[in-house]
Amino acid sequence: MKRYLYFGEATVETTGESCMFPIDMFLGMTPASSASTTMHFKSRNGAATDDGIVVTHTGHTTKAFMTEIVKFMQNNQKNPFLKVADRTTPKVITNMIASVAVTTEA
Repeated sequence: MKRYLYFGEATVETTGESCMFPIDMFLGMTPASSASTTMHFKSRNGAATDDGIVVTHTGHTTKAFMTEIVKFMQNNQKNPFLKVADRTTPKVITNMIASVAVTTEA
């Protein structure tokens, strides 16, 4: 069973800021600033550069955010559709997220 990570803002209908990546394309995370983290994925179009999701987690450190993402992926082994950022479904991980910005090569 293939599993996916979904990222979307509450206003996705007007902003268009959403995307979904298979978990097996996840490469890792790097701090973008003190209040944001970039999640890296293999490029969907096969480019040498990676696709990225910049997640703003105001009020939470990068380490705290990364820890919650890892726990989230480990605790949901049988769920094929994991909502990382979806303000309409509050959970620990989604409550940390203020906004999402998608950068993709595809």
